[in-house]
Amino acid sequence: MSQTLDQLEPSAVRPASVDPGFEDFGYKPIPPLAPVSALLGIVALSGLLSPLGLVFALFGLVLGFVALRQIQRAEGGLGGGKLAKLGLTTSAMLLVGGTALHIYWYKTEVPEGYQRVSFGADISKKGFVVEDGEGKAHPDIAALQDKPLFLKGFMYPDGQPDGITSFILCRDNGQCCFGGQPKLTDMIKVKMPKGMTARFDANMVSVAGTFRLRDLRKAGNLEPAFELDATHFSPAKTSY
Repeated sequence: MSQTLDQLEPSAVRPASVDPGFEDFGYKPIPPLAPVSALLGIVALSGLLSPLGLVFALFGLVLGFVALRQIQRAEGGLGGGKLAKLGLTTSAMLLVGGTALHIYWYKTEVPEGYQRVSFGADISKKGFVVEDGEGKAHPDIAALQDKPLFLKGFMYPDGQPDGITSFILCRDNGQCCFGGQPKLTDMIKVKMPKGMTARFDANMVSVAGTFRLRDLRKAGNLEPAFELDATHFSPAKTSY
């Protein structure tokens, strides 16, 4: 005998089963600063190579903190807490660790007994003076004569990739990479010690040795007015 739907007992009519997890599902929007902070934390890894990369860590730290505050104030209405914490934690670790690493490199890159000088500030900008109608090295540069110095610069390319016994050190690579003529105040003749050679490096290099003044009357073109009898040569650990 057939029965109509109204005649069926309530127990005979059961709703379709529902996945228990479906009822608990609720989408929570994520504040944009959370993924941005996480991304900056990853990009900040470049800060281990260059201090400029630490800027990403600083921004990642700030944005991660702001994102966490937004999530907390929403009282459960926003998601992305893990992303914000990832960006905040990674950025903080890289900011502290990267800064400490660069400070360590800077403190230890100068060989013992050598004086650090800035190619740009201590040599290039001071250059030469005219006294009694004759050009001379600036008194501050003349005071460096025969002193053990440490400085950084860029190798002027002469086409020799290896086995270099002497080279011209330029203040910046803007004068090197395009084969331009460096200013007289922006180049130093570096002589490697006997039995020691250098390999050409397009990046910044560090050199240490005894500084000497050359005859200014013979300087010009690619004949520097300054000379360094090198004892140390290596790729620069820092760029400052």
